[in-house]
Amino acid sequence: MRTRLSAATLVLFAAATTLTAQWEQNTTANGPTARRSAAMAFVPGTGGLVLFGGFAGAGLSNQTWLYDGADWTLLAPATSPTGRAEMELVYDLVRNRAVMYGGLATNISVPPPSNETWEFDGSSWLQATPATNPGPRYRHGLAFDSLRNRTVLYGGATSQLLGSTTNQTWEYDGTNWTQRTPAQNPGPLDRPAMCYADGMARTVLFGGNQGSTLSDQTWLWDGTSWIQLVVTGPKPSARIGAKMVYDPVRDVCVLMGGQDASGVLNDTWEFDGAFWTQQPTLPQAGRDHAMAFLTTTRQVVRFGGFVAAPNSVSAETWEFGARWRAYGTGCAGSLGVPALTMPDAGRLGGAFTLDVANAPLLAVLALGLVQLTPPGFPLDGLGMLGCSGYLIPDLLINVPTSGGIATWTWTPVSGVVGDRIFAQALSLDPGINPAWLVGSNAVAATLGY
Repeated sequence: MRTRLSAATLVLFAAATTLTAQWEQNTTANGPTARRSAAMAFVPGTGGLVLFGGFAGAGLSNQTWLYDGADWTLLAPATSPTGRAEMELVYDLVRNRAVMYGGLATNISVPPPSNETWEFDGSSWLQATPATNPGPRYRHGLAFDSLRNRTVLYGGATSQLLGSTTNQTWEYDGTNWTQRTPAQNPGPLDRPAMCYADGMARTVLFGGNQGSTLSDQTWLWDGTSWIQLVVTGPKPSARIGAKMVYDPVRDVCVLMGGQDASGVLNDTWEFDGAFWTQQPTLPQAGRDHAMAFLTTTRQVVRFGGFVAAPNSVSAETWEFGARWRAYGTGCAGSLGVPALTMPDAGRLGGAFTLDVANAPLLAVLALGLVQLTPPGFPLDGLGMLGCSGYLIPDLLINVPTSGGIATWTWTPVSGVVGDRIFAQALSLDPGINPAWLVGSNAVAATLGY
């Protein structure tokens, strides 16, 4: 049975929550080793994000990893590029392939960067053989223009020697690379942040290294011209090594981190086509990380990169956006172990729904602001033998069950980005133990977009 509660009932509860950053680390069971300058993109056929390569330890990785929003899996494609770093990877929506170009394929500074074009079809890597290509290139920007069905490449460095930065614009149609020659461009640039925004029908470029200075300019590419946008109001500082990805749900480009004259950065910005808006920062400052938007969970995911503290390369996975995760374990009742889940994350202005399965009779939802991490607090002393509590309850809600199922909804969700709410369900189960109560696992929910 579904029980619905208005936002007014919970407004004081939501207002009392402690604001945390919208960024949150996912401590996965598996994952790539620490690395920087890897490439990552969402590949729909895999159901997740594909990450390739990077500087890993003393060498260059040629590993392909898949992240599904819960954990990482090391893939074993039959064919794979050699190890490389400082390349980019984007997804071609029309041909259903991820496209990767260039990168450093050796730690030795004399050989030129790669001029190879590789494509990943969800199971294997295939090297493309276009008649022309941009030539040796690394530290460039790359985006897929879904309106014109072109992979757009800008700038980058042509060698590891000084003065090798270029201002070239190239496009790849799946068969060949073509150099474009617009009347103006952002100038010679390496390590910019770039993404394509569907709602704007433009490729967006920000920042990068201009040689002796760092750029704080925002440029838009429409397939014919580069146009510098005169930004009013706040904007990110000049920087290199940041990453920017497009959130198609909210129609914004999300930029994170990089390095400016003051050091490595942890700020997050969003660009809506006209203005930049700063968002809650990531607790960990970083640059040269891999970043992509995971459509299945509606989150921006960041992996690895060089981090300012402790001045090393990271192996951490961070997510930006509303989320929920289960934690702890329930205790068995007459219908089995009660299970608490959410059909979607709690999104501001949307619905916050909790579903309880295997609940014999009346379900009681406990909501709180303080999490008790597993193993939690033993409830044996209350007669709930073998059960544990995983939060300090601030609010109790009775929810009738039907066929062992109970559903409770709070809508519209109000609060602040980053608010965290913890929940656990109890269910009346006569005779199962002295308390006649059994408990579910708990969930941790972060409010957001």
